[in-house]
Amino acid sequence: MSRGQLTGPFAGVKLTSSSTSQQHDLGTVVWDNVGNAFRYVQNVLADGIAVADGTCVYGTATWGVVSPDFAGGSGITTHVVGVGIAAIAAGSYGWIQVSGYHDKVKTDGGVAAADFLVGHSVDGEADTMADGEEEQVFGQALAADTATEPHSCAAHIHCL
Repeated sequence: MSRGQLTGPFAGVKLTSSSTSQQHDLGTVVWDNVGNAFRYVQNVLADGIAVADGTCVYGTATWGVVSPDFAGGSGITTHVVGVGIAAIAAGSYGWIQVSGYHDKVKTDGGVAAADFLVGHSVDGEADTMADGEEEQVFGQALAADTATEPHSCAAHIHCL
């Protein structure tokens, strides 16, 4: 994944680190020097699903708490609020990407270059937008997804 450097009070923060204890205010957004934005979150414990690099995550009833569970879990929206950049275990804290270039957003295997991306009914995956889902778009594929599983594609995401 192509990330720049953080500056200011967050210089030196390792975005791919996670912790079982809260290190920053939930919902804090930081920008790197190449225009990517990242939000500090907690992965909800109740669903028991880890966030991984490229995993689509959804909002819950608590600000700054997310879930990769599309339906049936703690996620109360089917709108993607960000994409994982590293492992965040259930109940732990870490950073997700909310804007900019991501090189491997998890997909369902049917994404073409320039498709608009929405959450998929399979936990953590993106799908192509269908008619009537315009308000659910969180990004656009920059290339077709990979032919082998797990499927993924490079994308520009915008979840701010």
